[in-house]
Amino acid sequence: MKNDNNFLKYLRFLVGITKAKEVQEKYKIGTLPEFNNGTIFWQIDEQKKVRAGKIIQYFETGKRTKNITWMHQFLKMKKEISDYNLSQCLFGLHLITENKSSIIALVESEKTACVMSVKFPDFLWLSCGAKGEFKLRKLETIKHRKIIAYPDCEIQKNGTTTYHEWKKKATEFNKLGFEIYVSDLLEKEASLQQKRQGIDIADFFMKRVNGT
Repeated sequence: MKNDNNFLKYLRFLVGITKAKEVQEKYKIGTLPEFNNGTIFWQIDEQKKVRAGKIIQYFETGKRTKNITWMHQFLKMKKEISDYNLSQCLFGLHLITENKSSIIALVESEKTACVMSVKFPDFLWLSCGAKGEFKLRKLETIKHRKIIAYPDCEIQKNGTTTYHEWKKKATEFNKLGFEIYVSDLLEKEASLQQKRQGIDIADFFMKRVNGT
């Protein structure tokens, strides 16, 4: 297929050709041939302005490689631009103007948002891009919406999990007028091995579907 990449191949395997195409069009997922057909996750804000493009290489298994770059870095390398002021936003943010009523489900990775948008379409799935990007600045635009956050289930070096980090932040954000509930589903249901693996909500549900 034209503009194909391993993430889209994995998505088609997971949810079928039709649903995968819908996700690709909905989230504006692109491909960068010059980066070994890397997947481009465009960050488009509520005014349809492109803020950034994160480029990730995946294996066909859906696991990402360590090769990650940004579109502005690629363009600077090609000398097509000389400078760029990176101002990120949530992945999928452009969808809030089309979907004004659904509860927002916020996850860490773009991949997780895409997969879960098929599994649970009644929610509007957005991604903050990384566990450390659960920030006030990124969330300001969705302050007026009800938010359920689903952090990855990952044990940190200090023995806590991302859930505890996000729970603490959400408590502070809610004092400022947010309505954020941090789900403890993975905290309660994931096995110790899964926590050591750092699974996310998509991993958890897809493994249950597959009977593992």
